Amino acid sequence: MNFEQEIRRLQDTAVVMAEIQRRQAEVQKLQAEGMQLHEQRMEHIDMRLAEITDKLDGLIGFMGGYFKRTQ
Repeated sequence: MNFEQEIRRLQDTAVVMAEIQRRQAEVQKLQAEGMQLHEQRMEHIDMRLAEITDKLDGLIGFMGGYFKRTQ
């Protein structure tokens, strides 16, 4: 058994594993950023839907009162 070859093989393995970990960390960072952006967009959509619902309810109430007065 050649110890120098074995040491070199272990060093190569360590380099490969470090690169894999670096890439995994990068992917996790991108996923976290994407999730944050998604959550911000969903909050904005929820806010807009609430505004639209309020306006639609107001319009329905107004028109309901309008038709009752004209009859």
